[in-house]
Order: sequence, then structure tokens, then C-alpha cells
Amino acid sequence: MLDQLKCLIEYQKIEDKKNQLVRESEETPLRIAELEREFELFESEFLLKKSEQENARKMHKALEQTIADLEARLSRQRSRQTEVKTNKEYQAIIKEMDETRKEVARNEDSALELMEKIETLGRELKDLEKEVAAKRGALEKDKAVLQEQSDKVKGRLDRLEEIREGVRGRIEQDLLKKMDFLLFKQAGVAVSSVDSGVCQVCHMNIPPQKFIELQRDEDIMQCPHCHRFLYWPGHEGYCFFHEDIENI
Repeated sequence: MLDQLKCLIEYQKIEDKKNQLVRESEETPLRIAELEREFELFESEFLLKKSEQENARKMHKALEQTIADLEARLSRQRSRQTEVKTNKEYQAIIKEMDETRKEVARNEDSALELMEKIETLGRELKDLEKEVAAKRGALEKDKAVLQEQSDKVKGRLDRLEEIREGVRGRIEQDLLKKMDFLLFKQAGVAVSSVDSGVCQVCHMNIPPQKFIELQRDEDIMQCPHCHRFLYWPGHEGYCFFHEDIENI
């Protein structure tokens, strides 16, 4: 069993776990933002109905003022009835009063429709307000859970970093430099297993003689195609590492 190769493989396992945890950590704010967008979308429907009700109230108030103005006009028209001197003037006043009454009736009908709308919206808003409050509570609860999970992930990353530094300290400097270079150049994967003579990362065949040498476990080898460090999982010692890595 090559101790340095085992360290390289363990180091790769740590990097894989670290990348997994980093992705989880990065997903938390995205998930929180998604939950907030969903809540804001629902809340916007409530606010839209609330605005609609406020506008209806303003329109109703304006109609009430219009009706009051029309009633005042009608009162003045009635007073003028006693002042007319000819039948023609009397008929004209009667016609004006009739038009005013019709206008009052139209505005009263509109005011009644608005009042019914205001009452209907009020009932809908009462139910929606409860739903908004419930969803806001659920949102805060979910955010707290996600934040707690994120904090735990950060703690796990800290623990993993401790193990990582320990493994780095056991790797020879020339191998460590190659390892860091490959991690940088090869998308975070510097070590690959070989199955049936095929590198399991670049999926290229390695020469049969090299595969035989790899199985003999006499030297640290690199893939002739992708240059990653190679190991044969048939050596069970290369499949068991620091127990904390999988449990973190």
C-alpha cells in the first residue's frame, strides 16, 4: 500500500466533500430568496385588493359628495318653482328637476354598487389577511430552519478544513504541488480510479502494461491522457479513509 497515494486519494475525497458542502451553503440564500419571492407574489395580490378597496371608498365618497351637490341643486330648483311667472318657465323648471332627479338616481345606483363592492372586498381581504399572516409566519420559520442548516454547514466546513490541513501535512511537497495544480486545472478532480483499464474521469483507456503496474501498487501513476493521479479500487485500503469525512 502506497501511503502517499492513499493521502492523495483521501485529499480528493475531502475536496469532493468540501465542494458538496459549499454548494449546499450557496443554495441557502438562493432558497431563502425564492421563498421570499413566493411570499411577495402572494402578498401583492392582497395589497392589490386592498388598494382596489381604498379606491372604491374614495370613489364612493366622491359620489356621496356629488349626490349631496345634486340634492342641493334640486332644493334650489324647488325654491325657484314659486318664483316662475309663466307656464313656459314652470315647464323648464320641472324638466330641470326631472333631469336632476335622474342624475341623483344614477349616482345613487353607482354608490350602491360601490358599497357592495367595498363590502365584498372587505370579506375577501379579511380572509386574505389571515392567509398572509400565516404565510409570513411560515416564511420566517422556513428561513430560520434554512439559516440554522446553513450555520451547521459552515461548522462542518470548518471541521473538514481541519482534517484537510492534517492530510496536506502528510503529503510530500512535490506531490502536493502537483495535486494543487491538477485540482485547479481539472475542475477540482485530481485523482481518479481505474476500472477495467479505463480512467473513470476522462474515460480513456490506459495502456495495458500501465494497468498491470497500477494493480501491482508499486508506484504513483498518472493518467497518460488527463494526467490525474490513478488508483485501482481493487486495493481495498484505498477505499477506507478518515471516518469523519463521510460523517461530516
